Amino acid sequence: MKLPCFAAAALISLAGVSQLHAAPLLLGDKVEVRDLAGGLYTPSPALGDPNGLFADVRYRLNGGSEISTQAGMFVLDRRHVAPSVPTSWQQFLSFCLEPHVLVAPFDNPYTVNSLAGAGFGAASNAISELWGRHFGSINNDNTAAAFQVAVWELAWGSTDKNLATGAFILTSGGAVHSIAQSWLNSLDGTGPKELRLVALSDKVNRDNYQDLLTHQVPEPGVLALLGVGLAGIGLARRRSNRSQKA
Repeated sequence: MKLPCFAAAALISLAGVSQLHAAPLLLGDKVEVRDLAGGLYTPSPALGDPNGLFADVRYRLNGGSEISTQAGMFVLDRRHVAPSVPTSWQQFLSFCLEPHVLVAPFDNPYTVNSLAGAGFGAASNAISELWGRHFGSINNDNTAAAFQVAVWELAWGSTDKNLATGAFILTSGGAVHSIAQSWLNSLDGTGPKELRLVALSDKVNRDNYQDLLTHQVPEPGVLALLGVGLAGIGLARRRSNRSQKA
């Protein structure tokens, strides 16, 4: 089963958070990325929301036809394979840099690149500011989806930061649109920037494989918060498969 770029791959538990302090991602490292849970799951910090943090959206890319998809924050598993000996598997939070490409099948190994090294240099400062200003605001479906949509706009919409124009156009409205646009409007270059972001690029950098935006160091505080929410819910229900145009 192929996972769309916005689908998560694993549940977070408080017991697993302690393992997330090791093996930071260094530029040039090779990592293997997997979906060890084997299902469409994403962590949820909100009690009563066992299906995870994402929402349905619609968009157009490069003037093409409208595409319906799901956007949000997801969790995958990674381990180092070079230059050191393989490390243990670690869960990590991630967002997609291409809205039209599926996460799986994985094209291992992935190379740890800067955003510029992965071809997103023009958007790197804005994405760093987006993360610095608003990553901490992700706490429900709409904010998770809005953050992903804002990443897509910055990566594909040139520098206009406008969801109504450019190469990436969000055609659905509602809370996701409003939040994402307000966050984009706040990016004036003066906000805090997260300078430790990296892109995991697939083995041969082909257009039909996904580049993953993530942090060089797993963030145990955030993952612990997500784990607390799940502790009151039990295991998340498997979300029914939804088709995605790609």
